[in-house]
Amino acid sequence: MNAGLAVMRLAGGAILSALLAAAAAAEPCALAAGPSHAVVRALDGETLLLDDGQEVRLIGALAPKPDVLGADAADWPPAREALDALQRLIHDRTVMLRFEGRRRDRYGRTLAQVFVSDGGGDFWLQERLLLEGYARAYTLPGNTACLGTLLEAEAQARAVERGLWRRDTYRVRTADDVDGLLKAVGRFVLVEGRVAGVTRAQTTTYINFGADWRRDFTASLATSTVTRSADGATRVDALSGKRVRVRGWIERRNGPMIVLGSLDEIELLDEANSAPQP
Repeated sequence: MNAGLAVMRLAGGAILSALLAAAAAAEPCALAAGPSHAVVRALDGETLLLDDGQEVRLIGALAPKPDVLGADAADWPPAREALDALQRLIHDRTVMLRFEGRRRDRYGRTLAQVFVSDGGGDFWLQERLLLEGYARAYTLPGNTACLGTLLEAEAQARAVERGLWRRDTYRVRTADDVDGLLKAVGRFVLVEGRVAGVTRAQTTTYINFGADWRRDFTASLATSTVTRSADGATRVDALSGKRVRVRGWIERRNGPMIVLGSLDEIELLDEANSAPQP
């Protein structure tokens, strides 16, 4: 570890309590109020079982999954650590559910932002998990109102390699590492690179990171999503030549591709501070 990173980690530990205090402030995004419940237990690093029997998926905070398909999460240290952290945060607590957009996933689980009552003040569970490095920020179409705040929380943990960010598995990938990205098919990854060009077709908009769309990394999203977004076409066209970060599940469509659900999932990067991790 270099000296600069060591200092960053120490500083990160010193200010974590302040960040967690800030996380207990007013709700950071527009959400619809829902019911309060006691928590029975955490089923995994991103799912709660409540006292009425419903399962709640913590939308916006993606817990680590084993690298090997079919592997037991209990045997994968990052997944086990995330579950233990979630159990600690919700033990003997009451939670308040808040909603936006979709409220159910295809498995019937409730999709919600979750706020925990701990007596001394409420805190936002997803943000706490991200700040402590036990999850990565993500979104689903129609559930993007809180994404900006969640990305900021993740960035705090990533900057000082807190929690899962200490592991090479979760490093930010470079868009030009095509072979490496193809090996990550089926995994959720963060990818940084410079946009070579944007193509808007009738149904799909392609954000190309190389000259050969048959081989190079590409991010895509529905053109209807672009047209429905405020200044969507202008925002997408302005990406050419910019360094950006995208996140999602890698698919193989010619070369590696991430299918985005929202323009909000495209992060513009500051040139001086955007170097991907080695």
